[in-house]
Amino acid sequence: MQPGGSHSNGPDAAASLRARLRTALEPTVWAVGGGKGGVGKTLFSVNLAVAMARRGERVVLVDADLGGANCHTVLGLASPQRCLADFISRKVERLDEVLVPTTIPNLWLASGSRGLEAANPRHVQKLKLLRHVRQLDVDHVLMDLGAGSAFNVLDFFLAADERIVVVAPEPTSIENAYHFLKSAFYRSLRDTAKKGQRKTLIQNLLEERMKRGIRSPRALVAAVTEVDAEAGEVLAERVQRFSAHLVVNQARRAEHQRLGAEMELACQEYFGARITHLATLPREDEVLDAIAERAVVYERSPNADFSRAIRGLAEHLGSREP
Repeated sequence: MQPGGSHSNGPDAAASLRARLRTALEPTVWAVGGGKGGVGKTLFSVNLAVAMARRGERVVLVDADLGGANCHTVLGLASPQRCLADFISRKVERLDEVLVPTTIPNLWLASGSRGLEAANPRHVQKLKLLRHVRQLDVDHVLMDLGAGSAFNVLDFFLAADERIVVVAPEPTSIENAYHFLKSAFYRSLRDTAKKGQRKTLIQNLLEERMKRGIRSPRALVAAVTEVDAEAGEVLAERVQRFSAHLVVNQARRAEHQRLGAEMELACQEYFGARITHLATLPREDEVLDAIAERAVVYERSPNADFSRAIRGLAEHLGSREP
């Protein structure tokens, strides 16, 4: 099945025009992660994908939570016959062969169900999956990642064009979100220098950063620059390239509304990179009722505050240049 050849009857004429103009281009790849399970990462991914599709954007939702996939459940679908495990194990050759249509026009799912068969793909398998993701004839690919900071999760997160971290307003979730971002950042530095003394210098400082009192990326750049100014410049450039967005979910009180801005400021001071607050989503009965009914919040309760926030986010993201 080729998504680009399917129907496109979304209400937004401008979005449909953008979709036609971008047919020959790679999709924008979004990765949605977070340091802790239970923060609503999958709920967010599914509803954002639905909202984008309802605008006329062609969207593939990739359930990359291998071993714990449940995007199909949130979408109200039965466990698909084919899934990512079939692609990773080479039962099928192309990623679009495991895509299944949803009840939403313009939205397809690549399910991670039965993902235990491929919960820890090898490096070459990850590269193949990411290469095929880039070849999909759609506008957006949303990758719903697994919880935690395992290398596979971080690699998918870093490979995306746009990265989103979902955090709930509770101490453990906030702490885990910071840990996830820090792990992703340091993981992104592993190829900063490809060879020679510069690579050895950076790797040694990364490995010994706690012993040397290097407690932030800013301090790491300063330590490298002190020894090798050119290496420090390379590292500083990599810091500037690292970016991510924060989405606060399950907000209930006034202080929860401030959490995103506070985390953005703290991250920018710590990383010296672009970590921006993207949205704050409320916790409300309509969300809980939809989850209990295995219904998509955006479809079941389009006028709920949660749905309004998702709609505004989809409009904002859809209006940005690809």
